[in-house]
Amino acid sequence: MDTSEFNTKEGMVNKMLKFTTLIYSLLIMVVLAGCASNDSTSLKNEELNEQTDTEEKVNETALDYDGDGGYLWKVVNGETTMYLLGSIHLGHEKFFPLATEIEEAFENSDVILPEINMFEAEVDKEKINKMALFDDNTTLDDVLSEEFYAKLSDIFEAHGMPVETFNHYQPWFVEGLLADLVTKQSVLTPEYGVDLYFLKRALENDKEIVDLETIETQYEVLSGFSMDTQVQVLQSYIETYEEQADWLNQLGYNWVHGNNNSNRDAFVKQLSDRLESVDKEYKEEFNDTRNINMANKLDEILQNDSGQTYFVMVGSAHVVIDPSVPSELEEKGYKIERIY
Repeated sequence: MDTSEFNTKEGMVNKMLKFTTLIYSLLIMVVLAGCASNDSTSLKNEELNEQTDTEEKVNETALDYDGDGGYLWKVVNGETTMYLLGSIHLGHEKFFPLATEIEEAFENSDVILPEINMFEAEVDKEKINKMALFDDNTTLDDVLSEEFYAKLSDIFEAHGMPVETFNHYQPWFVEGLLADLVTKQSVLTPEYGVDLYFLKRALENDKEIVDLETIETQYEVLSGFSMDTQVQVLQSYIETYEEQADWLNQLGYNWVHGNNNSNRDAFVKQLSDRLESVDKEYKEEFNDTRNINMANKLDEILQNDSGQTYFVMVGSAHVVIDPSVPSELEEKGYKIERIY
């Protein structure tokens, strides 16, 4: 495989957009998967973009995205203040500005903590490619049922992507490619993702940015799932592929109108249903373990008591699905104040 397909475009913003789907596969796989309850070469990102740029957006005018958005908590320890925002990695231009409480929390912060600072992220292309490929003679058509392999072939064929091109790739990576296609059909885009919105402003305002995770560790989570789990998630995704863009559009709507109790409940239910639709291993690795690790890192910062103000932004699944980051901090004895 030619690893040049992972190369970034010119400029930092394009770099962020280039990797958004694959880097944030952890979120996308949760919010899109399971609606119901070795010389092959993968398609270059540029080709994916060209094939989907002309596709009709799903329900572009059906939902009003003019809202306040977000889920915000506050933690204080000594002279140190920490804000914790449950964000969404894809967004709409009408999202912004967000609620006054969120905007002010960012403005008052000295240090910004995203899951990953994509403006500085370095990707080990060969390592990720090695993770994505089967490490033996197994192929995708060996692990998928004949029915689902045929359905996957139809989806890829509609985008000029012969399924045989991806036959040496593991299900988690193939799902990432499908997620990219779905994202292009949705009215939500990485360009207006909440993470990117605040990261760009952090750079403009010379705020310090500190990663909570790394690209490699996120890919290790994806590639570390058992084959049974990977197959389950991918087949659920294939089964409901036509519904995914509408579902994602609704998720964005519920997020940006989260100040309304009914939308907030609907948003949490969307995420909860997805996690519950996949086996226990998936939830534990995607949500539980990562949340515990992030909470431990935030605990270290709070205990250090630098006197600075921190603005943490992680995908909303990490703040609303227990054990969540806020609930883990509460377990450590912190008083968590929900301020939005």
